[in-house]
Amino acid sequence: MTSLQDPVMDLVRASLDPAAKTARLRTESPVCQVVIRAAEADLAAGGAHNVNMLAAGAGVAAAGLTAWLAQERDVDPAVIIADFEKGAVIHGIPHDPLVQMLKTLLTGPTGMQQTAEFMVRLLHGDEEAFYDLIVDLAHYIATCVGLLAAHGISNREDTLDALDDMLETFYS
Repeated sequence: MTSLQDPVMDLVRASLDPAAKTARLRTESPVCQVVIRAAEADLAAGGAHNVNMLAAGAGVAAAGLTAWLAQERDVDPAVIIADFEKGAVIHGIPHDPLVQMLKTLLTGPTGMQQTAEFMVRLLHGDEEAFYDLIVDLAHYIATCVGLLAAHGISNREDTLDALDDMLETFYS
């Protein structure tokens, strides 16, 4: 039986696939393929449950990894987000919805409500931007996994195991 965190973990693993960075077409990207599968399942079911669960899980994973990096660096998570924001600006990477989502998620229980409202507005206002947010979250997660490994904090497999456990807790 598929658990609720499995699609998110599929998204995370897809973001770590080298093809996620080298795909010439978006539809060839392993990350986009996970999002497309969720959207197609929703179309068949006449809803948006799969993409909503994917976005929520990816957001929780991104926030959790941000908090982990902040804890290891002994800084506030806002510092990690600000560093990411600076890097994104330098490299010309769109980052506004991602940063907005992370900032609200990291404010605790009130942030979860704000994040849910933000996601609903985005999905209904610009569906493509909503899907892009999921893809951006996946790439951000891959960056965090890489940073944890590069700084000798946690190797890739241990981080994936911890992420799977965190998502299992979130969904239960």
